[in-house]
Amino acid sequence: MIKNYLKIAFRNLLKHKLHTGINLVGLSLGLGVSILIFFFVQFESSFDDFHENSDLIFRVERHEKGEEGMISSFSTPIITAPTFAAEFPQVTHTTRLIGSSAQAYLDESTTQTQQFLTVSPDFLEIFSFNLLEGKKDQALQDKFGVVITEETAKKYFGNENPMGKSIRIQMGDNYEEYQVTGLLEDLPANSSIKFEMLVNDANLDFSVAKRNQESWFNVYGDTYIKLNDAQSKATIEAGVEAMMKKVLGEDYKEGEYSFTLQPISEIHLTDNPDSGMAESTRPTLLWILAGIAFLILLIACINFTTMAIGRSTTRAKEVGVRKTMGAEFGQLVFQFLTEAFLITIAALVLGMILSEVLLPTFNELFDKKLDLVYGSMQILILFGLVVAITAMAGAYPAFFMSSLRPIKVLKGNLSIRFGKQGLRKGLVAFQFFISFMLIASTLIMVHQMNAIRNYDLGFDQEMIVLVDVPDVPGTNFRKTISASFAQAEIYRQALMGRSEILSAGITIATYGDDSFWDGGFPTPDEKQFDFRLNFIGGEYVKTLGLELAQGRDLNPQVGADSNAVLINETFAKAMGWDDPLGEMLPSNKIQSHEIVGVLKDFNHNSLYREIEPVILAKSPDVIFSGINTLMIHSATNPKVMVKGAGTDFEAFRALLESEWERVFPMEAFSYNFLDETVQKQYVADERLGKMVFLAACIAILIAAMGLFAMAALSIAGRTKEIGIRKVLGASSWSISWMFNKEFLVITLVGVVVALPLSLYFMQGWLEQFAVKEWPSWVNFLVLATGGVAFTIAVISAQSYRATQMNPVKTLKDE
Repeated sequence: MIKNYLKIAFRNLLKHKLHTGINLVGLSLGLGVSILIFFFVQFESSFDDFHENSDLIFRVERHEKGEEGMISSFSTPIITAPTFAAEFPQVTHTTRLIGSSAQAYLDESTTQTQQFLTVSPDFLEIFSFNLLEGKKDQALQDKFGVVITEETAKKYFGNENPMGKSIRIQMGDNYEEYQVTGLLEDLPANSSIKFEMLVNDANLDFSVAKRNQESWFNVYGDTYIKLNDAQSKATIEAGVEAMMKKVLGEDYKEGEYSFTLQPISEIHLTDNPDSGMAESTRPTLLWILAGIAFLILLIACINFTTMAIGRSTTRAKEVGVRKTMGAEFGQLVFQFLTEAFLITIAALVLGMILSEVLLPTFNELFDKKLDLVYGSMQILILFGLVVAITAMAGAYPAFFMSSLRPIKVLKGNLSIRFGKQGLRKGLVAFQFFISFMLIASTLIMVHQMNAIRNYDLGFDQEMIVLVDVPDVPGTNFRKTISASFAQAEIYRQALMGRSEILSAGITIATYGDDSFWDGGFPTPDEKQFDFRLNFIGGEYVKTLGLELAQGRDLNPQVGADSNAVLINETFAKAMGWDDPLGEMLPSNKIQSHEIVGVLKDFNHNSLYREIEPVILAKSPDVIFSGINTLMIHSATNPKVMVKGAGTDFEAFRALLESEWERVFPMEAFSYNFLDETVQKQYVADERLGKMVFLAACIAILIAAMGLFAMAALSIAGRTKEIGIRKVLGASSWSISWMFNKEFLVITLVGVVVALPLSLYFMQGWLEQFAVKEWPSWVNFLVLATGGVAFTIAVISAQSYRATQMNPVKTLKDE
């Protein structure tokens, strides 16, 4: 029986090659993109689920009261981990995660910057990273022991076994010997915690003063804890207030400083821009991508349904004959569903091939390492897609066709309309609605990102290179910054002697990467004033092309203007100053200082955020003496900011590197471009825009094939009417317009509904930007006109062919 169903299904599909081909191509495109997206969504949703007892692992979140309410962050004091372990018996393990870097000897004569995580000995007991060599409970016990990944081991030791071998790493003023005590398998792609090397947190003594390690108001990295029972989370959070009252003593103020616990399962998928040290993805991105995949599949399924309804006249006689011969309703339904199933299976195979072809492009677009591995979960997703598509595309035609009455069909009283013309038109209109909504959304996103790209940030980005200066480790924060600036000044002076260099400055923070530090001080009226902070040197203002609204620039000479600061216009407005040059920062503890200049507002952050009050200073002593809060968003070692005089970048880079080798012969040279740093903040939305654009192109292609097929079916069912009209004197233009009217109404309905809805949905996306710009109404008018013109072109081409047929051939059988 099933064999016969398959034979008949194959014959019907081969008989109608055009419609089968359109359905196959449409579904294949839809499935190819959807497989990538659904697998990507499943991959992103699986982050950190490889850890054993992951329901017992939590990250500590800090909450501190500020001027505008509670401020939350995953950066926590170093003392958090041991305090939680001591105060709560429900805590079985704790670890700090503090990202650091230091110079390390790659071989006897070459050093490189080595990134590593400073962690507690419990790290490998909490997380289930696969330890290939060494013991979990011992690998991180030694202060001078390190655990490295396979990739890092190959970098230092090639194919040799690294266990017991040494790596020389600069800690403090000296290079220390660290022995490899553990070898980890390269980290899973779905781990939100990334690292190359693990170092015992006893090494914090080299970089953090003892008082800062014990302070509740200095934060460094993340803190993770593991509980004996998941239900203990509520108990611990309820006891945090009492713990803070105990440890803060006289500094305790009710409700102003507390902690909560975040399950590890919630770390990766978050809309919070502050994701700590963990790699994160916005869940809204996954919802948008999943929605795009669903819409593309829906358009392909609509093609299948509308063409099946359009072929009803041909298939109706088949149904009538088979029912007369004794076929039952269920058998006919099964027959039609079998055809839908065969097309879906064939499309799935082609879609899987297409997804493999598109995978490198997809990974490059989203900066991921997605691999299409067909495990049980992936097979379940594919099975679900096949069932869903077969049901969506084949169910209605199957039940509709199978319910036809034989006597009505065989008498020839059944027209192509079947009373279902409205449904068919509605489905085609819905296709156009989806397509135009995606196109309009793409238009809005492209226009916004172009506006961001061309926006005047208030500083110069062109031909400016940021050169990383080697770390100067130390436990005294101020001395470390001063020493690193002195080191950067040596390199800056070497560059300033070259004619190819226009100017060079020194900076702790860069732009567009949220690296300006957060600071705050209490005002005399007992309010908290928060601002953004950067330490600078050299010709910083000149190099960036910042404009002064009042006053003067800082003196670039070393030692000059050590008590001077610059502020921006927003800072002056927030303070209510008309003449800031005669004012003092309103903090009782800030040492003698002088506001020497007011800079015109510039975008120190990305354009997602408004401009905030900013202080620029040469010396940390002036600012640190009076602030009560400090949040560090970047490394403490500065960068030399260099502006070249020409346009030959290769010669410019060679010059920078040659001077570097002369000043720092043992250090690795690394650099990046300022404009690239600025643009990195918008990468996620740029990628989303490209994805929506590709989805719109695919949707248009599928909808165009559907329109072509429906026009062909509609015209094929009315060839005799066309012949009669021609005999009676109708022109080709009037016949073409008769068909165009029908489909133009469908197109206009789709456009009229799609445009306002796309504006509504995209308004939520635009709200994330502090600077936003809508496209002109002319753009939307051009878009609508293009859609109408496209429909006219497709329908006119089809109808013109029909009007060129000889009426004698179409009417001779009457």
